Amino acid sequence: MAEAALQQQPERCKLCSNLVIDDNEPRGTGLHGAPYVSYLEGSHKNGCRFCGYLLQIQHLFGIFVRWNFNGDSYSGYCDRPTFETLKISNPTCPTSRGERILVRPFQVHHKALEIYREHSGLPSPFGKPIAVGERTDSASTWIFLQDCLTWCATHASCAQEGPLRLPTRLLHFDSCSAGVVSLVETKQGDAMPYVALSHCWGGDLPVKLTTASYKSFRSGLPRECLPNTFQDAATVAARFDIAYIWIDALCIIQDDAGDWVQEAAQMAHVYSNAHFTISAASSKDGSISFLKQQRTMPLVLGLEDDTGHLDSPPEQLLARKRFETGIHSYGKAFDATLDPTDLRGWIMQEKVLSRRTMVFSSDEVQWECRKARVCECSGITPWDSNIGQPMHGTAREEPRKGSHGPGSLEIWRRSSPGQRHESWNTLISDYTLRSLTKETDKLVAFAGMARKFSLYENSAYYAGIWQSTLPAGLSWYVYQHYRVRSLLPQSYIAPSFSWASVKGNVDIMPAIASESFNACALINKVDVSLATADPFGAVRSGSITLAGILMTGEMRYNSSWAGIRVNRKSGNPGAYTVSFKGTVAFTDDQQLPQFFHDCELVPRGSSADADGEQATVGRSIEASPTSWGPSTVYLLPVCMAAVSTTSPYVGMHGLVLGRRSGGSSFERLGLFPFGFGGLQFDDMTTYQEQIIRSFAAAGTFQEVVIE
Repeated sequence: MAEAALQQQPERCKLCSNLVIDDNEPRGTGLHGAPYVSYLEGSHKNGCRFCGYLLQIQHLFGIFVRWNFNGDSYSGYCDRPTFETLKISNPTCPTSRGERILVRPFQVHHKALEIYREHSGLPSPFGKPIAVGERTDSASTWIFLQDCLTWCATHASCAQEGPLRLPTRLLHFDSCSAGVVSLVETKQGDAMPYVALSHCWGGDLPVKLTTASYKSFRSGLPRECLPNTFQDAATVAARFDIAYIWIDALCIIQDDAGDWVQEAAQMAHVYSNAHFTISAASSKDGSISFLKQQRTMPLVLGLEDDTGHLDSPPEQLLARKRFETGIHSYGKAFDATLDPTDLRGWIMQEKVLSRRTMVFSSDEVQWECRKARVCECSGITPWDSNIGQPMHGTAREEPRKGSHGPGSLEIWRRSSPGQRHESWNTLISDYTLRSLTKETDKLVAFAGMARKFSLYENSAYYAGIWQSTLPAGLSWYVYQHYRVRSLLPQSYIAPSFSWASVKGNVDIMPAIASESFNACALINKVDVSLATADPFGAVRSGSITLAGILMTGEMRYNSSWAGIRVNRKSGNPGAYTVSFKGTVAFTDDQQLPQFFHDCELVPRGSSADADGEQATVGRSIEASPTSWGPSTVYLLPVCMAAVSTTSPYVGMHGLVLGRRSGGSSFERLGLFPFGFGGLQFDDMTTYQEQIIRSFAAAGTFQEVVIE
């Protein structure tokens, strides 16, 4: 009866299309649109049982809510759902699934329901089974991970690179001695496989390796003395017959600064040589088990035939909230649900440097390797695709964050220089969204990724910036997100020309990848004094010397706009505004149309310039409580790009600088973009030349030292 009913579908409902996904229709068609819930209610009253299923699911989940951005949070209500189809299948992957239906609130991407049917004996309009076990350590989860590991072993890109290089120390879990764990000092010639743990400390761990506890760990401790997260890691390793684990808290002597510096510089080797990495993504600290978490099971409804009776044999329609964590996450900027590990800076490089990772997220277990990303609920997704991106719907407001992982290294290996630099820029953007317990770790926690990137980038490295990208590499700015303030760290981290010198989410203007990139300033010299022997690690000081057109400007601060997101369409210019001092051609208004400040800024004494003694501006930890200005600043164009799109555009990026006390050097205050659109293709070169001449007439060509 059920088979006949499915093979002879009634005329399709114009609202829900009877929840049918057609293989013979173009990808993503067959079910999409945005009817109001009231329309679904009317359709159900007129006999569409499929609209009735949607209404019942909506009533139980309450998912058709529109989240309106009000400047600080998402709130509000809308009863308009959007239907989309998702096709995820790859015959070469043993865990690949089929199709299902996605229902989400209108114009909201990260809050959605999945509707599918579990019975596999009949052709299903609701997609193939995508069930997830009731617990993290369900039998189906172990089968999933074993399938992934077996499949990954066939990937050339995931194979061990060169001889196995072991960490200085490993933990040995001896299953034959009542669960004893002991610390092992490795020696040359050892080649035992090991796994690495990626986890959140969540404060000071009760058990860690110190100079005082070293002998106890060498002698052996009962396994139950360890935090739950560490015990779970041992369980996972044992499932795959591996007895050795690397855990940072237990393999680095935490109160020995010399040992910490030495081992921190080896992170790239530790994670890339591990047989696999275990990511305790759902555990906010070591006390929380990631293997004993109970999962929310899907809603189950019986399917009725056209007469209102349940199908025989009974068929089930299943619905659940779409998973949002791990590879499904839309990122911090969207208020999406995030795993604790997605918020931590150190874990970023652990994610990127690992060859393969088992991710125990809050919703499910996921697999990441250099070839692909796989999850229990959906199957395979190649690294060059957008996870979570619907086939229909409004495009997101900003690029997706959090897409870096083991596959990043393979992308760097095969990419052109422009593509590789673009990937590097997004790596910085993702990293700067994360937090560090010690702000002075900013360059150290990023060093492993920089060291790997250097294999494909033949260039010197200066506190987070590659020499090969200069001067365009200076075109970074702090994204003024409503939840992320741009701040100055309490301690010195990097010279002001480096993105590492400030706190906040950093993005980089895409000048390097443009069709016609021209430098507006010459790089005469870069000096960086390293804090250790690691060329990718912490620095003590630094400066960059440029030669370019330096113009004088004025900055004003309006305290009434402090902390409010810039929105020039609604008349909000931002708290800090900069204008040219004097006349510059090509500008109807001497005020710069945009200015991205690096951190809070305040007037600072006085500084001598051609016009005499005037107050200048400097970086500050805290904002001024009152408005101020005008104060003298300096504008230095660094690069220009001509982009030939359907609407040709000529753009310039420049630095806004303040004089340091003494007047011999400058510090960076922020970035200004400046450009023109709507040009003719033939005019682009002419416009670039005219802009440069106009700026040159308003300033002087001179050497500038930025510290």
